[in-house]
Amino acid sequence: MKKKKTLLELGRVPTLEELRAFFCENDFSAAAYMDMDYDKLDAGTVETLEHIKGLMDEQWEPLSRQMGLKADSTNYGKDNPLIAMRDSMANLVAGGVLKLLTEHPERAADILVHFADDPNIEQNADSFLHNAVEMTMQTMSYAETAEIVRELPAYEDFDHSRFQNYRGMDFDRKWNHSRAKAKIESLNALQERDDGEGDYPVPDFSADVEGEALAGILAKDFWDSITEEDRTLLRLKMAGKTQQEIADILGYQTQGAVSKRLARMKDLFEKCG
Repeated sequence: MKKKKTLLELGRVPTLEELRAFFCENDFSAAAYMDMDYDKLDAGTVETLEHIKGLMDEQWEPLSRQMGLKADSTNYGKDNPLIAMRDSMANLVAGGVLKLLTEHPERAADILVHFADDPNIEQNADSFLHNAVEMTMQTMSYAETAEIVRELPAYEDFDHSRFQNYRGMDFDRKWNHSRAKAKIESLNALQERDDGEGDYPVPDFSADVEGEALAGILAKDFWDSITEEDRTLLRLKMAGKTQQEIADILGYQTQGAVSKRLARMKDLFEKCG
């Protein structure tokens, strides 16, 4: 049987229909065109990869909001399926472009020559990239995945170290409230109730964060009223550092100094409210 040519072996620019067919026929979400271990790459290669991924992100971010991502992607953790989907695709595209430039420079030159005399090359390139990213997201069923993630969130979906991440805070509040209502005392009891008829309290995670705007104003007033050193202390605390670890990082003699500063900031926050 004659082996089917890859997109790079076509000898010409693939059409959108060919790209769409390729994406549908291949599990490209976990593919890798090259080694993406940044520790093994030189500075120039890393800069090129980051630039390519940045171009992808410019198109991906607004499209992701249109297709169901409820807030800016910085609110979510790397293990969130939607964020993992974005990162995987960005790595795939960046690796593919770099492979084309380094291993097939003559083919890259042939592709670029078609656009060399285009006076609107930047606008057309931006439109092409937008369409390509949108088509890719549709092929990956992004909107359907976003709906599932919104209805069935997990702790790992959110970046809990990010300051003012009200999405993560809202999840924690609703999840803890839901768990408090569940009165299952043993695994056997859980198995007995696992018949599809049990009354399990499931909070509505798809709703917008209640009071998000008001809370944002309060948090900003507090954040603006403290010193940069206190902000660093809070960031370390939210990142999971112990008081002793924070004291060591900031150069305090004892962890008691950290405790006192945290207590003072708590009082200040309550006054801001």
